[in-house]
Amino acid sequence: MAGRQVLTRENTFTDELQRAVEKEFRGIHITYDEVYYLDYEVDEETGMINRQVLVEHYTKEQTARNLKAMKSAYLVEKGAVSPAEIINFRKKYNIAASVLSLILGFSKITISNIENEGITSLPSGRFIRLVLKDRSLLAEYVGYCTTLEEKKKKELLEKLMV
Repeated sequence: MAGRQVLTRENTFTDELQRAVEKEFRGIHITYDEVYYLDYEVDEETGMINRQVLVEHYTKEQTARNLKAMKSAYLVEKGAVSPAEIINFRKKYNIAASVLSLILGFSKITISNIENEGITSLPSGRFIRLVLKDRSLLAEYVGYCTTLEEKKKKELLEKLMV
């Protein structure tokens, strides 16, 4: 993410970098964005710092984010919805993440979490992709939703059936 920084061994700030990574994971070719910092190379045996060579460095938080990104890319390749698909759908039909979550039967923040952190389960991801691709199915779910007022349901159905 832009703006994130960490202190290097020389006590100076360095920016977080990002790159696309391609790899084979569980027999499937995936591509995802990985985050890292650059810092000086350290000889693990002597502890000497080589100020001539910069190498990738991962914080604990970055490692966790990279693993989530890899898992999300894998699930998308297996048929789950991508965060971008949800974002584009919501923008196209002007539907709030909290409203879409309620329609699909998730907690109010589930869609927002998926958009920001990636998909977390294959069944949920496939279900969301299926519903987003079939607006008539989504319209059925709007009709079944008991947490939305009738006026809001009607408004949503009009948007979906355009």
